[in-house]
Amino acid sequence: MPFIQAQSEVHSALEQAERCVAATGQALLQGLPERVQSTTQELHDSAHALALVLRGVDGGAALASAVRERLIRVARDMAMQREALLRRSAAVERSLGSLMPQPQAATYAGALGRYAGRSTASPAFRTF
Repeated sequence: MPFIQAQSEVHSALEQAERCVAATGQALLQGLPERVQSTTQELHDSAHALALVLRGVDGGAALASAVRERLIRVARDMAMQREALLRRSAAVERSLGSLMPQPQAATYAGALGRYAGRSTASPAFRTF
């Protein structure tokens, strides 16, 4: 890919990613679930497009330091938003758990698997 075309594509993909990061941040601050969902999908798509554009660029020579700084900033902001989304998801799960509590499973019931609920003498351990 020619250098000029690569620079142009990198800049436009990076601008789109920056806009999506800002929109996702606003949606998180506003707390609107539908908007959070749509902006995170747009952010995912723009990050994928940016990754595809960067795949065709020679890393060391083609990217200027300003572009590298912008890429680092976008990556850092995406990581912070991912953490914020995980915290929000955990808070929602806790809220749902307080509204509709689930019965606690017995400690060893899941570990027993197919032997749970049977008598203590399992067919695998017969006595003669």
